[in-house]
Order: sequence, then C-alpha cells, then structure tokens
Amino acid sequence: VDRGLRGLVVSRSLGRERVICGDRVEVILTVRNRDPLPLPWLVVTEALPGALDLRLVENRSPNGTETTGQSAAWELHNAWSLAPYRRATRRLSIIAGHRGVHRFDLVQVSAGDILGRTIGHEERSMPATLVVRPRLVATDVLDARHDWNGERPTRTGRIDDPSRFAGVRPYAAGDPVRRLHWRATVRLGQPVVKRFDPARERDVIVILDIDTRTGDGDEPAETDRLEELCIVAASLARRFEQAGAACGLAAAAFSGGARRMGYVAPSRATGQSGRIGDFLARLNGFPAGPFPVLLAAMAQVARPGTQLVVVSARDPRSSLATARQLRRSGFAIEFVLLGPLAVGHAGLVRRLGIGARAVRLDGPWRTSRALELVG
Repeated sequence: VDRGLRGLVVSRSLGRERVICGDRVEVILTVRNRDPLPLPWLVVTEALPGALDLRLVENRSPNGTETTGQSAAWELHNAWSLAPYRRATRRLSIIAGHRGVHRFDLVQVSAGDILGRTIGHEERSMPATLVVRPRLVATDVLDARHDWNGERPTRTGRIDDPSRFAGVRPYAAGDPVRRLHWRATVRLGQPVVKRFDPARERDVIVILDIDTRTGDGDEPAETDRLEELCIVAASLARRFEQAGAACGLAAAAFSGGARRMGYVAPSRATGQSGRIGDFLARLNGFPAGPFPVLLAAMAQVARPGTQLVVVSARDPRSSLATARQLRRSGFAIEFVLLGPLAVGHAGLVRRLGIGARAVRLDGPWRTSRALELVG
C-alpha cells in the first residue's frame, strides 16, 4: 500500500441487491481518513458495469464535499478533501436500465498533497452484485380469455395427494400393487387399497423459448425480443402466484448453473415469483439446446395434470408434435406467442386443438405496462 493511502479506508455498498428493471438503486461510497495527517485531495474512480445501461439520477454530497461528476457513460469520479480522522459519505442514485446480473469490483484510489503532487495511487477490490429482474406488466387481457383458474372439465382423471390419506376401498383390477393396504387386507380377509383425497394444489410451469434467431448461424439473439419474452414470462409467473398456483419456469439456456436446462420447480412458497425473476435475470440470449427437447423433458420433471404455458416468439411447428404428445399424456398445454407473425402461428396451433394466443406489449419493453391480445 502506498504510504499516502495506508490510513485510508474506502467502502462501497448498494442500497438493494435485487431490483426490477427501471428501479432506482442507491450506491453509497464512504471514505475515512484514519491517519493523523490530512489528505488535501482524494479521488475515487469507479467503472460501473457497462451492461447495466444505467442512468444517473443525482450526485449529491450531504457532507458538503466536492464532486467532479460523471466523466464517461459508466465511469464515476468522486473527489474529497479530508482532515485527519474524518469520514465522508457520498450517495449516488442510478436507474438500472437492463436485465441481468451486474458485478461491481475495482475502484481506483488516488491521493495528493497540497502542492498537487500524487502521494498514493492503487486499485482496490470491492466486489458487489446487483441482480436486475425483468419488468412486470399487467396480464388482465389474458385472464379474460384463458382458463388460468382451471374451471374447465379436465381431460384426465383426478390426481391423488399421497399425503392426504382418506381410508381404504376394495381392490379393483388395474390398481397398482404398491397401493395395497396389507394390514387392512389381513384384517378384513379381502384385498383393499389405500384411498387418498385429490390434490388441491395446481401446478403451472412457464416454458420459455429464448431462441429468437432467424438464421442458422450463431449470431446473438434479438435483444429487444428477448427482453419482451422475459417480461411476459415474469408477468405470467406473478399472475399465477397471485392466483394461488404453484408456479415454476423452465428454459433451455445457461443460467449460471451446470445444467443445460434451467429449471425452477413449481412451488407455492412466498417469493416464488422473485426466485423466477432471479432466474430470468441470469439468462443469456443463446439457447443451450433445442426447444423441442426441453418441451419433451417436461414429461419427466412435471407430474401429470400440470399446466404448461409455452412463451415463444418463433414458428411453433417444430414443437407441435411434442406438444400433442404431452397433451395425450395428461398435461394441459397452451401457447403464448409474440412477434410479427404471432397471429398466424397462433392460428396454426389452434387448428391442432391446442390453446394459443398472440400477444404483444402495449409499447416498448422499457416503458410498457400491459399485454395486449393481437388479432
């Protein structure tokens, strides 16, 4: 450590570690001079994450110290003059303008004497992470046209809840052997099986197709379309949580883990939509596998009767055979489609007897407030 900085303590903290895109975040920078000598001038420079797409809201100095302002799009300079054993705090408000996991780390610290000469310069690591979740919009227009609340007759039988034992009944041909109640069978002298009350919990999994590429190459996905997809998926998850359903999400994308398929299991726990928002914040625009493979995997990870809501901006024809197979296996499946060709794609899906709706945001994704039905 340079001798001019040996008594200097610098700390930085974020007002919140998780926000929604467009929210305000407070960055708190504190410096303390623990040396008996003054620091005539001190400059702390920090390069903020460029992908954060931030906007500066205010740069105020409650302690009356001087600020040099913002020198570049994502670089901040802060300057002080510190007496011995004095501390100064600066609070800066920024607006997180883009979904993602943004990491703060290095700051450059420089100090000098009264003649303007530099007496110390170094880089310090102060890691911090800001998770920016997708924006949330109203989905009321879908609620009026969709059977989100499960009021239609089911295509399959009821789903029993093994934790809700309701007695026994005589054995019938086709009953699984594991359902036999052996003690009651011996006592009654005839085979009987366990009977359970039906499950009351409704499972819903939002299946997100993040691939928005139109060619066969490895070009990045359309950023705006990907953000729209994440907004729709996050908003639907919140709507299902408010309706009392156990909601989950799946996507064939890398999300910071080792698995090729990102998956949040359905749950009714408090804050489930927030966990789904964290998952969506970590998604990049490159699929980790074919979407039909992800869709087929739902037969292994979800229980029969689960409602599957596919959110996509591509031609669904490559996934329709898998969707029909899932439907025959007892899953309720529905498509929510975006994009300029969404109306035609939705009509194609409906002709096969599968529910589908074409939707769009009511404005640019940064300022939209609701979903609209198209066509």
